[in-house]
Amino acid sequence: MDVISTILVIAGVLIALAFNFSNGRNDAANTIATVVATHALSPRKAIIIASICCFAGPFVFSTAVAKTIGKGIVNPEIFTPVLLFIGLCGAVLWVNICSNYGIPVSSSHSLVGGLLGAGLAAGGFAYIYWPTSEMFFGMVKILVIGFAAGAIICSLLALLAKDKVRTFFILGGIVGAVVSVPIAMITVGFKFSGLLAIILFICVSPILGLIVSFLFTSILTRILERLSKHPTKLNKWFQRAQILGSGFQAMSLGGNDAQNAMGIIFAILVSAGVLGADAELPLWVILTSALAITLGILSGGWKVIKKLGSGITRIMPYQGFSAAVSGGAVLSFMTMFGVPVSTTHCAAGTVMGTGVTRGVGAVNWRNVRQMVTAWIITIPCAGAVSFVAYFILSLIFGF
Repeated sequence: MDVISTILVIAGVLIALAFNFSNGRNDAANTIATVVATHALSPRKAIIIASICCFAGPFVFSTAVAKTIGKGIVNPEIFTPVLLFIGLCGAVLWVNICSNYGIPVSSSHSLVGGLLGAGLAAGGFAYIYWPTSEMFFGMVKILVIGFAAGAIICSLLALLAKDKVRTFFILGGIVGAVVSVPIAMITVGFKFSGLLAIILFICVSPILGLIVSFLFTSILTRILERLSKHPTKLNKWFQRAQILGSGFQAMSLGGNDAQNAMGIIFAILVSAGVLGADAELPLWVILTSALAITLGILSGGWKVIKKLGSGITRIMPYQGFSAAVSGGAVLSFMTMFGVPVSTTHCAAGTVMGTGVTRGVGAVNWRNVRQMVTAWIITIPCAGAVSFVAYFILSLIFGF
């Protein structure tokens, strides 16, 4: 490599680590928000546990997500250190803007938007891995069947209970469509990959987290009603259990979100000829990426912790345990299939799920609307920043 290429590679690696630092300021805070909100742990102890579990995540779940980020969105043939550098800058800028306002956004989707914007500017639509017609119509078929099955089952239950059929029809259809996605992945091996999977799970992951958390919390509530003679002892027990749940969720974060920067660093090293395309992910990449997330949590995740821990709904220890375990379960499932899913979306969905068990009014829907709006515009905004930056710089420097 010449001097300029070497400088770009080093700068790209540093920006990738800065991205994971931003991830720590925003996404990684999700794993410890509830355990801090219920006073099960002090912030300092929660951070230590989260960082240790984040380190373990990539080793437990493999590095499949890193490979998806590096190879599954934009054709690697057009990857250059400059393109990846600009894509990362767009993602980091968007995440930090949202973090400064305490808005939990997805670092994963910010990175996807950054790569898409730079990829479109560099190579056009032909170099983006758009979903095939077979994959798209297969997804539509699964969602329609799931919606119909859920709507019919819930409508029949509403008739038997003499309740509002229309409400149950809509809710049952949404639940059926969301649940049909993981069922299809497990039973018939349908593979949601690339850009289609990322866009689909923007909607699926928070709702799936809500459903799992709602069911789990409802079961726990019924059990606790029978054991309510010693509420203080139960609270202490669930505070301890919540620590394990948050550790599990942090490990799931390490297995999914923490791999975003790993995938980008790997792509930078391959594009510069430092590594071969089939090389294994170097250990130093895994370790430095995990360290960057840990430093991010220490520096500025507190606004996000406050928003998720108490800004959506009030959290009791058993509810925090349920939210942490449910979020970890959803994240782990998606990581097994190599889908870069948002920890923010899962965590917010599970917290909403615990709140809904006490009634719809127990959830602060104003904060929820603010977060959902940020989720929707994340990929386009990060993509627009990277697209414009690459286009202007290419005109100036002629690359």
